[in-house]
Amino acid sequence: MKHLLSDLSKRALISNEQAADIVGQAATGRETEIRLLLRQGLVDQQVLATELGRVFDLPIATSWPSARVLPDAISLRFMRERHVLPVAVEGDRLLVIVSDPSDAASLAALRLASGLELSLSLGTDNQILSAIERLDEGRAAEQAGGTAGTDDDDTLKDLALDAPVIDLVNRLFREASAARATDLHIEPARGYVIVRHRVDGLLEERERLSSELGRAAVSRLKILTNLNIAEKRLPQDGRARLRIAEREHDIRVATMPTIHGESIAIRFLSSNTQAPDINRLGLSPADLAVVRQQIQHAHGMIVVTGPTGSGKTTTLAAVLGVLNDPRRKIVTIEDPVEYQVEGVNQVQMHSEIGLTFARTLRSLLRFDPDIIMVGEMRDSETASIGVNAALTGHLVLTTLHTNSAAGAVVRLLDLGVQAYLIASTLRCVIAQRLVRKLCIHCREPYEATPDLLAQLPDSAGASGHASVTLYKACGCTYCGNTGFAGRAAIFEVMVIDDHVRRLVKPGVSADVIAHAARKAGTASMMADGFAKCREGLTTIEELGRVTSED
Repeated sequence: MKHLLSDLSKRALISNEQAADIVGQAATGRETEIRLLLRQGLVDQQVLATELGRVFDLPIATSWPSARVLPDAISLRFMRERHVLPVAVEGDRLLVIVSDPSDAASLAALRLASGLELSLSLGTDNQILSAIERLDEGRAAEQAGGTAGTDDDDTLKDLALDAPVIDLVNRLFREASAARATDLHIEPARGYVIVRHRVDGLLEERERLSSELGRAAVSRLKILTNLNIAEKRLPQDGRARLRIAEREHDIRVATMPTIHGESIAIRFLSSNTQAPDINRLGLSPADLAVVRQQIQHAHGMIVVTGPTGSGKTTTLAAVLGVLNDPRRKIVTIEDPVEYQVEGVNQVQMHSEIGLTFARTLRSLLRFDPDIIMVGEMRDSETASIGVNAALTGHLVLTTLHTNSAAGAVVRLLDLGVQAYLIASTLRCVIAQRLVRKLCIHCREPYEATPDLLAQLPDSAGASGHASVTLYKACGCTYCGNTGFAGRAAIFEVMVIDDHVRRLVKPGVSADVIAHAARKAGTASMMADGFAKCREGLTTIEELGRVTSED
């Protein structure tokens, strides 16, 4: 086991201090080192399973049982508590999936209960617990089947409070977490319900439930987030903090009535209480230096722009982490509050009681702030108050939904902000997108052909390279055979210099502003993305998917 902990610390997956702490806790004999790693969540479960396969020379599980094995000898409770899953009996051997092959006590108990020798394969805690819950879902389906054709709210509420439905929802959360999903969608169709995950920005179908079971799951989620279980005609929004499988989940839930019933979308929010490190956002050294310089101004406006789900809030939270200082008063207005940052006054919007961005921002100016972060400038009133705050001695950080950095200027004009106010206050615009990161375990290099490079726009800067090594996605156990694991940001940082400032006038196009910014040295988002393709961070196809630059 020293070999495992040493390897994990060498690869910076855990620190030397964490490794020493794990050894000390395991010395008490109450838990193994692997169980402590899993319980404390120090290493991604799939990464740890891959490492354990190498250390113990065990295969990763690829097939999962559809029925219980030796149900009279091995209970579901034992399987859940010990994170073991019998798969099949072959001759005198019991095939078992485990997450901790060093747990001698559990393995001895399995041998004793089954009277068989064991053949082990590896799975994650999440995979094993989800598979166990699937084996026990027959009761939930049977009970839900008894409610077919009824919309009785009391019946649905009773069903949603039953253990099998609770276990079903827990499994859905656990599987979404194991798949690194940012969103979980439960969508009714004709005769069944589709469960989909959004992983690395793309949706993928994971399973189908019966209509009755899907309705019960939706009711359960509405109860958890304090929504009106009887209201099925109007959209609803809610949020909750849940503890599932020893892990805290902050979730935001939105329901939508469809022709086949209520559809529900669950967003997994960050439960971080620490601002992200600005050095780890993925900004190039030149862009990082520009951002650090611009955010040190005492007043003015910094805008982060991009489509929904492009990491704008994470970038702003990283900026706040740099600016967070006891000598400054920082106030944020957000909907929802995603990063809870100690030392920062954070206000959660509640439009149903009239606590809107505009109203809060208007009152906030009497609250003596130094730095104001507005989660999003959604309307003319919010934009106008925010720009005026930047003009009167405050540093204002905010986001806009535009396709480019230059588009932020046009968007502010469209919101009715006067051109001279934009020119006087806007200091810097950060545009960004998220691309899927190549799996470092299976990516493969290749030499890009001149024809491929010629297809890229001039702004990518590919024409100056005679020979370029790029990388392609392959697929392996670690990345779920997708070739990608996680996401990274590509950026464009546009400083509003005097030349750009003179162009800010009604009717100006984003192309004119972008051209002026390029002449002043602003690197395009495509250029930043192409540099990251050469580094092996992503693929040229992925770059083309998320950018639309000509």
